[in-house]
Amino acid sequence: MSNFERVARGKVILKNGRVIIGKIVDYTTSYDNDDNGAYLTIIPEKGRDKGDYICCYEDNVAHAEYLE
Repeated sequence: MSNFERVARGKVILKNGRVIIGKIVDYTTSYDNDDNGAYLTIIPEKGRDKGDYICCYEDNVAHAEYLE
């Protein structure tokens, strides 16, 4: 996940099967997060969390990609 360095539309698939499509706005390393794990922050385009900032921890992510 460390290659997510720019703000862009993306897709995150969690290990529980949930798919989130929206704007990936941040990647935070484990080091920057006091060793609590690296994560992506995405703002969903639709669904129950539309417009919210969702943190997707690396150990919960099955796949992530830019859609542009």
